[in-house]
Amino acid sequence: MDIDSLEAVQLGNTTQWIHLRGADPSNPVLLMIQQGPGLPMMNEIRRIEATLELEQEFTVVYWDQRGCGRSLRGHGGGDDATLSLMVNDTVALLEILNERFSSKPYVMGFSMGATIGAFAGAQRPDLVTTLIAVGTDVDGVAAGDSAYDFALRTARQRGQRRAIRQLEKIGPPPHRTVKQFGTRVRWASNYRGVTTGQSYGAVVGNLIASLARSRDYALGDVLRTLRGVTLAQAALLPEINAICLQRTLPVIDVPIVMVQGRLDMVAPGSAAEDYFNALASPKKQLVWFDHSAHTPQYDEPQAFRDLLLRIRDDRRAPVSSAPYDDEDQAVDTQKASKKVANETTNESGGPQ
Repeated sequence: MDIDSLEAVQLGNTTQWIHLRGADPSNPVLLMIQQGPGLPMMNEIRRIEATLELEQEFTVVYWDQRGCGRSLRGHGGGDDATLSLMVNDTVALLEILNERFSSKPYVMGFSMGATIGAFAGAQRPDLVTTLIAVGTDVDGVAAGDSAYDFALRTARQRGQRRAIRQLEKIGPPPHRTVKQFGTRVRWASNYRGVTTGQSYGAVVGNLIASLARSRDYALGDVLRTLRGVTLAQAALLPEINAICLQRTLPVIDVPIVMVQGRLDMVAPGSAAEDYFNALASPKKQLVWFDHSAHTPQYDEPQAFRDLLLRIRDDRRAPVSSAPYDDEDQAVDTQKASKKVANETTNESGGPQ
């Protein structure tokens, strides 16, 4: 690995941490912004490289944002987070990356990270090549209603009294406390509305294991990270509940690819599609993953990787002659995968 560097960066009033990894310094830069609230990114290095092999195609910047992961050890790292501060941090990091690599990074955000990336791209489009927004938090009200209704409906269909009792106790959204939010997420996850192949317990177990295995975290970092998730949720829940991108972010003057799982119950596809249709952007694309929930990067990793390579190559979209046509488009990855397979066969003279 030609690039493998763990670095501290000063963003605003905090010291935060990034880990840069890549096989070829000439590859384009990809900044990844994690979902949240409070989840780190650098602990995902092993999993992302094993499933997506992005470091062969990009110089990947894994970033523990303000209030999470290793960045909790830095000066001011435990300060209460706000979406505004996190957007400012993103812009500051993009400025650093632009100066260092003399090129505009691709920005890929997941869930709340996609929302933060979208605001940063809208604020400074000169710093971003393309925004890849995965399972974007588009509408806080719609997200809460979708997750809660799905969890309670599924619990009743399955006759699971414990889930029914807990969900009825917190009542319908808005869920303003960490306990209410955690109950909703737990059952939506257990019913595979977040990641199709993982329960809530498996997600938490993987988080702890990945932190413990990572060479980027000491034991103190692991403990701070787990406490920090609760603190970040408490700080950010009011803003998450109030998100409405159609109202607050109607224009993003940078190319954007919105990636949406059809089985996503915590960032519903209907809200994403409504926002996509209303959004003003120089080039925009909505890509559907038919067999994914909120995490298509893990639910359908090969199709997800294929999409990223199409965007990087800037030659053609999964189903057309360019990654972003002059006209807006929505893409079905099932058809896209067939197209990719055909093109691989044709270009190589046989299946790879």
